[in-house]
This record gives sequence, C-alpha cells and structure tokens, in this order.
Amino acid sequence: MSLKRIDARTSERVDKKDGKVVQKFRRVMAKDGKSLTVTTDGKNAKGQKVHNVAVYDKQ
Repeated sequence: MSLKRIDARTSERVDKKDGKVVQKFRRVMAKDGKSLTVTTDGKNAKGQKVHNVAVYDKQ
C-alpha cells in the first residue's frame, strides 16, 4: 500500500499484490469541508473490475 497527497484536499492510495496494482482509492474533500468523495477502482478477489463512488456528508 502506498499513500500520496495530490493537493490540500485530495489523496490517493494504491494497493499492490505481487507488484501489480490491485486497487486505487482517491479521496477528495469538498472545498466547504462538508463532504468527502471516495472513488475506488480495481479488481475484486475474482478478478472482476470494480468501480465504486461513495459520498460522505458531515452532519
């Protein structure tokens, strides 16, 4: 797993197995700080493509 800060509101995590990228996670905080969007791309345990977008709102 490696983590990288893209800018003040964006970070990226890359998971590898046997030297190959398995999944990428990108987290973006909204400018107003009220929501966080997490985008996941990669493959699941069966080798099928995965693309998920989750949005979290601050309460």
